Amino acid sequence: FGSRLSGFGSCSRLSTCAMSPAAMSSLAVLVAVAAAGPANTAGSLRGEPRGLSGACPAGTGRPVSGSPCMTCPEGTWSSGKQETCTRCAAGTWSGVVALKSESGCNRCPAGMWSTQEGAIAPSACQSCPAGRWSNGTGLSAPSQCVQCVKGTWSAKMGATSESVCKQCEAGKWSPTLAATSAEACSNCAMGRYSMVSGAWSPDTCKACQQGTWSSEEGASTSSVCTACGAGKWSPAEGAISASTCSSCAPGRWNSKLGSFSPTSCLECSSGTYSSTLGATTVSTCQPCGLGTYQPIKAAADKGLCIPCAVGNFSNSEGADTCSYCPEGSYGDAFGLTACKSCPKGTWTRSAGAIREDLCYSWVKPPSPSPAPSAPKDIYP
Repeated sequence: FGSRLSGFGSCSRLSTCAMSPAAMSSLAVLVAVAAAGPANTAGSLRGEPRGLSGACPAGTGRPVSGSPCMTCPEGTWSSGKQETCTRCAAGTWSGVVALKSESGCNRCPAGMWSTQEGAIAPSACQSCPAGRWSNGTGLSAPSQCVQCVKGTWSAKMGATSESVCKQCEAGKWSPTLAATSAEACSNCAMGRYSMVSGAWSPDTCKACQQGTWSSEEGASTSSVCTACGAGKWSPAEGAISASTCSSCAPGRWNSKLGSFSPTSCLECSSGTYSSTLGATTVSTCQPCGLGTYQPIKAAADKGLCIPCAVGNFSNSEGADTCSYCPEGSYGDAFGLTACKSCPKGTWTRSAGAIREDLCYSWVKPPSPSPAPSAPKDIYP
């Protein structure tokens, strides 16, 4: 008949219950009723009439239907309006006998909960698990403990305030509710950084800008983004290695750090060349030699320096064009630095002569007379 003690304690098996003195007294009455046999179960005990019914006085209740009113044991209460003692609700407890009101059931304190009905001691209240907290009392399930939000975590059990939920550090993020350790916070990936604490999404991790790179995980500042060196450039955002920085092509150079476009690589001027990959200074642009010229920019090889054609010469380095041999001279070879003079008494009829036989025995025409000056004003 242990299962019939619905209002007398929290145990259902008599062999395993740890009962209070009041509950033991009630149990003795039950034993006496059962021992008297079926014919007397509704009979009188202590002079009470058989077949008792109706509400019991406050703080008492009938262990079984028809039995006398007995003192409510710990963990139960009766207001005088019912026959049986009612168990204290889950989330509450009472160590007092003959309790006359549900308000006498003590609520589990903040940060704790209990699913047990009819609890007789505060030990029935259990702490909210790590990753959760509660500032309310009388919780009847662990799910009623509030979860730490995404981007935070807590290892503390029985927490009573949201302040125990620690934010993920800058450079980290976590999408997990009710996280219990800092290990739930993931690092921003290489090539990214975040200055935000308590982040819950990887979208808060910003990419290193073009022309920079970073191999560090969990970075909390943009200072980890290393600029591509002089003579290099990179169009990639969120780059993770210096290998993403491309070198300026031969014939070009760049002295700036953190460049993100090949247009940042400046061209060697016409008349010069450079075979250096990733050049960092204009001094790598070497002038074409005497007797040669270079009409294009960004020349990448000395072989692009062109020898002056016959009838032409160049007597300076870095020339972008060759000059005609002047009248009275000729050039009969490629790559001349000076033209040869016609033999005495001869003269060429035009500049750029390519052979000596173009020097003719004729008098050089006189230079044209200067144009006459405008007449002076004859009027005062």
